[in-house]
Amino acid sequence: MNAPYTPGRRTICRVSLRHGTMQPEEFRVTDAVNIEQFLRAHGYASGEAARRGRAELERAGLTHPGKQAFVASKLAAAEQLLASTFLRACGDACVKIDRAGAGRAREVVLVPAAACEICGGSNNRRAAIECVRLLLRRSVARLVVVGGSPTQQAELKELLGGTGLDVRFVDGTRGHSAKDALANRRWAQLIVVWGPTPLRHAVSDLYTGEPLPHLRIVSVSRRSIEALCQAVTRSFT
Repeated sequence: MNAPYTPGRRTICRVSLRHGTMQPEEFRVTDAVNIEQFLRAHGYASGEAARRGRAELERAGLTHPGKQAFVASKLAAAEQLLASTFLRACGDACVKIDRAGAGRAREVVLVPAAACEICGGSNNRRAAIECVRLLLRRSVARLVVVGGSPTQQAELKELLGGTGLDVRFVDGTRGHSAKDALANRRWAQLIVVWGPTPLRHAVSDLYTGEPLPHLRIVSVSRRSIEALCQAVTRSFT
Protein backbone atom coordinates (compact mmCIF):
# COMPACT_ATOMS: atom_id res chain seq x y z
CA MET A 1 0.00 0.00 0.00
CA ASN A 2 1.32 3.45 -0.87
CA ALA A 3 2.23 5.76 2.00
CA PRO A 4 -0.16 8.72 2.35
CA TYR A 5 0.92 11.91 0.65
CA THR A 6 2.44 14.47 2.99
CA PRO A 7 2.82 18.05 1.72
CA GLY A 8 6.17 19.73 2.12
CA ARG A 9 9.67 19.34 0.77
CA ARG A 10 10.85 16.09 -0.73
CA THR A 11 14.45 15.05 -1.41
CA ILE A 12 15.19 12.79 -4.38
CA CYS A 13 18.28 11.91 -6.40
CA ARG A 14 18.72 13.79 -9.64
CA VAL A 15 20.95 12.48 -12.41
CA SER A 16 23.72 14.90 -13.32
CA LEU A 17 24.21 14.51 -17.07
CA ARG A 18 27.47 16.42 -16.89
CA HIS A 19 29.10 14.34 -14.18
CA GLY A 20 27.17 11.07 -14.49
CA THR A 21 26.36 10.96 -10.79
CA MET A 22 23.23 10.98 -8.67
CA GLN A 23 22.94 14.33 -6.91
CA PRO A 24 20.47 15.00 -4.08
CA GLU A 25 17.80 17.44 -5.18
CA GLU A 26 15.12 18.97 -2.99
CA PHE A 27 11.90 20.25 -4.47
CA ARG A 28 8.63 21.40 -2.97
CA VAL A 29 5.70 19.07 -3.38
CA THR A 30 2.76 21.47 -3.38
CA ASP A 31 -0.26 21.26 -5.66
CA ALA A 32 1.48 20.01 -8.82
CA VAL A 33 4.52 18.03 -9.96
CA ASN A 34 6.17 19.01 -13.22
CA ILE A 35 6.25 15.84 -15.32
CA GLU A 36 9.45 16.60 -17.21
CA GLN A 37 11.33 17.34 -14.00
CA PHE A 38 9.84 14.30 -12.30
CA LEU A 39 10.97 11.96 -15.08
CA ARG A 40 14.44 13.52 -15.30
CA ALA A 41 14.91 13.26 -11.55
CA HIS A 42 14.19 9.53 -11.71
CA GLY A 43 16.72 8.92 -14.47
CA TYR A 44 14.49 9.23 -17.54
CA ALA A 45 16.91 11.74 -19.03
CA SER A 46 16.93 10.90 -22.74
CA GLY A 47 14.09 11.84 -25.05
CA GLU A 48 13.18 8.19 -25.64
CA ALA A 49 13.21 7.31 -21.94
CA ALA A 50 11.10 10.35 -21.07
CA ARG A 51 8.65 9.57 -23.87
CA ARG A 52 8.14 6.02 -22.64
CA GLY A 53 7.82 7.10 -19.04
CA ARG A 54 5.23 9.72 -19.88
CA ALA A 55 3.30 7.29 -22.10
CA GLU A 56 3.02 4.89 -19.17
CA LEU A 57 1.78 7.66 -16.88
CA GLU A 58 -0.86 8.58 -19.47
CA ARG A 59 -1.86 4.95 -19.98
CA ALA A 60 -2.48 4.61 -16.23
CA GLY A 61 -4.53 7.81 -16.17
CA LEU A 62 -2.09 9.69 -13.95
CA THR A 63 -1.80 12.45 -16.54
CA HIS A 64 -3.16 13.28 -19.99
CA PRO A 65 -1.64 14.36 -23.33
CA GLY A 66 -0.61 18.00 -23.30
CA LYS A 67 -0.51 18.27 -19.52
CA GLN A 68 2.75 19.57 -18.04
CA ALA A 69 2.10 18.47 -14.46
CA PHE A 70 0.04 16.14 -12.30
CA VAL A 71 -1.38 16.73 -8.84
CA ALA A 72 1.01 15.97 -6.01
CA SER A 73 -1.32 13.39 -4.48
CA LYS A 74 -0.46 11.15 -7.47
CA LEU A 75 3.30 11.27 -6.86
CA ALA A 76 3.62 8.00 -4.93
CA ALA A 77 1.43 6.18 -7.47
CA ALA A 78 3.54 7.55 -10.34
CA GLU A 79 6.78 6.39 -8.71
CA GLN A 80 5.35 2.95 -7.99
CA LEU A 81 4.02 2.63 -11.54
CA LEU A 82 7.37 3.39 -13.16
CA ALA A 83 9.26 1.11 -10.76
CA SER A 84 6.95 -1.83 -11.45
CA THR A 85 6.84 -1.31 -15.22
CA PHE A 86 10.41 -0.43 -16.18
CA LEU A 87 13.88 -1.73 -15.42
CA ARG A 88 16.18 1.29 -15.36
CA ALA A 89 19.44 -0.10 -16.74
CA CYS A 90 22.57 1.48 -18.16
CA GLY A 91 23.39 -1.31 -20.61
CA ASP A 92 23.24 -4.96 -21.59
CA ALA A 93 25.42 -6.17 -18.71
CA CYS A 94 22.96 -4.89 -16.11
CA VAL A 95 19.97 -6.15 -18.08
CA LYS A 96 21.57 -9.60 -18.09
CA ILE A 97 22.08 -9.45 -14.32
CA ASP A 98 18.43 -8.55 -13.79
CA ARG A 99 17.18 -11.29 -16.11
CA ALA A 100 19.23 -13.89 -14.27
CA GLY A 101 17.53 -13.03 -10.99
CA ALA A 102 14.12 -13.85 -9.61
CA GLY A 103 11.01 -11.87 -10.34
CA ARG A 104 9.08 -10.66 -13.36
CA ALA A 105 11.05 -9.31 -16.30
CA ARG A 106 10.20 -5.64 -16.71
CA GLU A 107 10.54 -3.50 -19.81
CA VAL A 108 14.03 -2.07 -20.18
CA VAL A 109 14.56 1.67 -20.35
CA LEU A 110 18.12 2.88 -20.89
CA VAL A 111 19.24 5.48 -18.36
CA PRO A 112 22.55 7.13 -17.35
CA ALA A 113 24.78 4.81 -15.34
CA ALA A 114 24.19 6.76 -12.12
CA ALA A 115 20.45 6.10 -12.40
CA CYS A 116 20.84 2.36 -13.12
CA GLU A 117 18.99 0.41 -10.44
CA ILE A 118 21.39 -2.54 -10.80
CA CYS A 119 24.84 -0.97 -10.52
CA GLY A 120 24.18 2.69 -9.71
CA GLY A 121 27.15 3.53 -11.90
CA SER A 122 29.54 1.27 -9.95
CA ASN A 123 31.59 -1.32 -11.83
CA ASN A 124 32.42 -2.91 -8.49
CA ARG A 125 28.76 -3.36 -7.62
CA ARG A 126 27.90 -4.80 -11.01
CA ALA A 127 30.73 -7.34 -10.85
CA ALA A 128 29.90 -8.25 -7.24
CA ILE A 129 26.28 -9.01 -8.10
CA GLU A 130 27.32 -11.35 -10.91
CA CYS A 131 29.89 -13.02 -8.67
CA VAL A 132 27.50 -13.57 -5.78
CA ARG A 133 24.80 -15.06 -7.99
CA LEU A 134 27.25 -17.48 -9.57
CA LEU A 135 28.65 -18.60 -6.21
CA LEU A 136 25.19 -19.20 -4.79
CA ARG A 137 24.18 -21.19 -7.88
CA ARG A 138 27.29 -23.33 -7.33
CA SER A 139 26.44 -23.71 -3.62
CA VAL A 140 29.65 -21.91 -2.61
CA ALA A 141 28.95 -19.92 0.54
CA ARG A 142 32.23 -19.84 2.50
CA LEU A 143 35.21 -17.90 1.18
CA VAL A 144 38.43 -16.44 2.50
CA VAL A 145 39.91 -13.31 0.92
CA VAL A 146 43.67 -13.08 1.48
CA GLY A 147 44.98 -9.53 1.11
CA GLY A 148 43.36 -6.21 0.29
CA SER A 149 43.76 -2.86 1.98
CA PRO A 150 41.44 -2.00 4.90
CA THR A 151 39.42 0.25 2.59
CA GLN A 152 39.09 -2.43 -0.07
CA GLN A 153 38.10 -5.05 2.47
CA ALA A 154 35.48 -2.72 3.96
CA GLU A 155 33.93 -2.00 0.56
CA LEU A 156 33.93 -5.66 -0.44
CA LYS A 157 32.38 -6.60 2.89
CA GLU A 158 29.62 -4.08 2.29
CA LEU A 159 28.98 -5.34 -1.26
CA LEU A 160 28.79 -8.96 -0.12
CA GLY A 161 26.86 -8.29 3.08
CA GLY A 162 23.41 -9.84 3.33
CA THR A 163 23.90 -12.00 0.25
CA GLY A 164 24.19 -15.35 2.00
CA LEU A 165 27.97 -15.53 1.64
CA ASP A 166 30.16 -15.98 4.72
CA VAL A 167 33.46 -14.17 4.15
CA ARG A 168 36.65 -14.10 6.18
CA PHE A 169 39.37 -11.54 5.47
CA VAL A 170 43.07 -12.11 6.09
CA ASP A 171 45.31 -9.08 6.61
CA GLY A 172 48.23 -9.67 4.28
CA THR A 173 50.54 -7.27 6.12
CA ARG A 174 50.52 -8.94 9.51
CA GLY A 175 51.90 -12.17 10.85
CA HIS A 176 49.67 -15.16 10.22
CA SER A 177 50.31 -18.60 11.63
CA ALA A 178 50.22 -21.82 9.64
CA LYS A 179 47.68 -23.11 12.17
CA ASP A 180 45.30 -20.22 11.46
CA ALA A 181 45.75 -20.62 7.72
CA LEU A 182 45.02 -24.34 7.90
CA ALA A 183 41.84 -23.66 9.89
CA ASN A 184 40.70 -21.17 7.25
CA ARG A 185 41.50 -23.57 4.42
CA ARG A 186 39.55 -26.38 6.04
CA TRP A 187 36.57 -24.08 6.62
CA ALA A 188 36.50 -22.37 3.24
CA GLN A 189 35.14 -23.58 -0.06
CA LEU A 190 36.98 -20.85 -1.94
CA ILE A 191 40.24 -19.00 -1.29
CA VAL A 192 40.82 -15.71 -3.12
CA VAL A 193 44.43 -14.47 -3.13
CA TRP A 194 44.42 -10.73 -3.88
CA GLY A 195 48.01 -10.51 -5.10
CA PRO A 196 48.46 -6.87 -6.22
CA THR A 197 47.22 -5.51 -2.88
CA PRO A 198 49.29 -5.29 0.34
CA LEU A 199 50.13 -8.97 0.79
CA ARG A 200 53.32 -10.51 2.12
CA HIS A 201 54.56 -13.67 0.43
CA ALA A 202 54.87 -15.28 3.84
CA VAL A 203 51.10 -14.92 4.20
CA SER A 204 50.02 -15.80 0.66
CA ASP A 205 52.28 -18.88 0.62
CA LEU A 206 50.26 -20.33 3.49
CA TYR A 207 47.23 -20.41 1.17
CA THR A 208 48.77 -21.28 -2.20
CA GLY A 209 50.66 -24.39 -1.20
CA GLU A 210 49.32 -27.90 -1.53
CA PRO A 211 45.54 -27.49 -1.98
CA LEU A 212 43.00 -29.44 -0.01
CA PRO A 213 40.76 -31.69 -2.13
CA HIS A 214 37.60 -29.67 -1.52
CA LEU A 215 39.19 -26.26 -1.97
CA ARG A 216 39.26 -23.94 -5.00
CA ILE A 217 41.97 -21.26 -5.05
CA VAL A 218 41.66 -18.16 -7.23
CA SER A 219 44.54 -15.73 -7.78
CA VAL A 220 43.67 -12.14 -8.67
CA SER A 221 46.11 -10.29 -10.94
CA ARG A 222 44.64 -6.78 -10.61
CA ARG A 223 43.90 -4.75 -7.51
CA SER A 224 40.32 -3.56 -8.05
CA ILE A 225 37.24 -5.14 -6.49
CA GLU A 226 35.79 -5.48 -9.96
CA ALA A 227 38.86 -7.52 -10.99
CA LEU A 228 38.54 -9.76 -7.94
CA CYS A 229 34.88 -10.51 -8.63
CA GLN A 230 35.53 -11.10 -12.32
CA ALA A 231 38.39 -13.49 -11.55
CA VAL A 232 36.15 -15.53 -9.26
CA THR A 233 33.39 -15.61 -11.86
CA ARG A 234 35.79 -16.71 -14.62
CA SER A 235 37.16 -19.50 -12.46
CA PHE A 236 33.77 -21.22 -12.54
CA THR A 237 33.05 -20.73 -16.26
